[in-house]
Amino acid sequence: MIKGNMQKTIAKEVTFEGKGLHSGKNCKVSLIPAHENSGIVFKRIDIEEDNIIPADFKYISNSNLCTTLKNYNSEAKIFTVEHLLAAIKGNDIDNLLIECNSPEIPALDGSALEFDKIIKKAGIHYQENNFKKYIVVKKEITVKNDNGSKITLSPSNEFKLKCIIKFPEPIGQQNLDFNKPLTEIYKEVFNARTFCFFRDIESMKKNGFAKGGSLKNAIVIKNNKILNEDGLRDRNEFVKHKILDLIGDLALGNYNLIGSIEAICPGHEINKAILEKLFSSYNNYNILDEKQCNLESKVGSGLITSNI
Repeated sequence: MIKGNMQKTIAKEVTFEGKGLHSGKNCKVSLIPAHENSGIVFKRIDIEEDNIIPADFKYISNSNLCTTLKNYNSEAKIFTVEHLLAAIKGNDIDNLLIECNSPEIPALDGSALEFDKIIKKAGIHYQENNFKKYIVVKKEITVKNDNGSKITLSPSNEFKLKCIIKFPEPIGQQNLDFNKPLTEIYKEVFNARTFCFFRDIESMKKNGFAKGGSLKNAIVIKNNKILNEDGLRDRNEFVKHKILDLIGDLALGNYNLIGSIEAICPGHEINKAILEKLFSSYNNYNILDEKQCNLESKVGSGLITSNI
C-alpha cells in the first residue's frame, strides 16, 4: 500500500480550551487518537447519554452563520465545527475522537491556525493496512440559491478548486483558482480569519450569535475600513476564509473527493446542499476501493493525491 493512501489518526492526545465565537462560553476540547475506519466523531462529555455526534453532513441541524451538528436522539449538539474540521482535513487525518465539555468549539484566532499548531503538536500516526476512502465525481452537479450562491462539482482526474466571492467594499470581488491537492490548498488558506461587517454585529447578538466575537478572533469592517489594528494577513484573506469554511464543511462528506469544485459566494447552507446533492444518487459518484486506487500508473497520480 502506498503510504499516502493509508488512513491516519494523531499520535497522541492533546487538549486545549477557549471561548466560543457565538456562545461566548468556554469549552475544553481533547483530540484523541481513534481506531481505523471510525471516522471523525465528536463526544459531549458533559452529557451522559446519546452524547456521540458523528462528523457527517447527515447530522447537520443548522447552517446559519456556522455549522451545527446534532445527535437527534438527545439535545447533544456541537457548533462552529468548520475551522477545526478544516484543520483535521488539511492535515489528512481520517480518524479522530473529539471530546468537548461545552456545545461550541473555541474560536481561538478565528482561523484554523491555532488548530493546525495543536494537531501538529500531536503528530500523525499512519494506520497500516487501512485504506483511505475516495469518492469520484461521475457527472456535473450544481446547487444554487436566490442570493447568488452557486457550487458546481464536476469530474476531473485532478483536484481543482475555484472560489469567487462578492461583497461590498473594501472586500469587493476576490477570486482564487487552485489545481493542486487539497492538503496543499489548505496550507495557503489555513490562517485566514472569519470576518463580518460592523453594522451586522448588533443584529447577530440579538439573534444569539457573536457573543464571544472580538477583534482577536474576527476581522471587522466599518465604513470601508478594517478595524483590526494589524490589518489583514493577506490581501485575499476574505476569499481564503471562505475556502477554509468550504474545506471544513465538505469534510462532513467523509470521503477524499476526486473532482473539480467551483464555488461562487459559498456559505455553510449551500456547502451542505452540494453534499446532499452529491450523495442523493449513485449516478453522481463512484467509490474507489484499494485495488482501484493502487493502480496509480493507470488512473494517474492526481487521483491518488487529491483530497477533500
